[in-house]
Amino acid sequence: MKKLYYGLNEVSNVICKVLCILIVAVVVVNAGSVLLQVLNRYVIVKVSDLSFPWTEELSRYSMIWLCYLTLPIVYREGTMAQLDLIFDRLGKKGKMALYILTRALCIIFIVIAVYFGIHVVQTRIMYKSSMMRIPGYMLYSAPIFGCVLMAYEIFTEMVGVFSGVLTPFYAGAKRQHHFFKKGAEG
Repeated sequence: MKKLYYGLNEVSNVICKVLCILIVAVVVVNAGSVLLQVLNRYVIVKVSDLSFPWTEELSRYSMIWLCYLTLPIVYREGTMAQLDLIFDRLGKKGKMALYILTRALCIIFIVIAVYFGIHVVQTRIMYKSSMMRIPGYMLYSAPIFGCVLMAYEIFTEMVGVFSGVLTPFYAGAKRQHHFFKKGAEG
């Protein structure tokens, strides 16, 4: 089971590297869009008739995608907010039971979110955004994308916990992937 965990974790490392690149790109697009929007409102309209009505739409959709792209990384690294008032008072078996319960609830939530997310995408398949004409399936598939990747991270973590490699609720510290560590050392 440890071998399975290490294999899943390697795939998770690759996914997180790709997600980090996508996140940086989305942040740059978002910041550029908002900056262009501000420049347009206060500078460009005073000297020209140019208008950029699509910037608001681009910034809105990029923020939504940004949230769902970061979801698997935040889960993997254990940086999500958690309340450990009950957890701290439990013994080893109680902690494991609470871990299983919380992960089961997470998986149930993800299944429901993906199910209804697919329904929303199917109902919006013909929709196009008003300014940029982006297809609806690209706009409304962010929750599905984020939840599926988070489910993979939950599964990987659970395999690590059940194989004894990771500790329940403290797995994030062991699974953090320091992408720039090699560059800092070399």
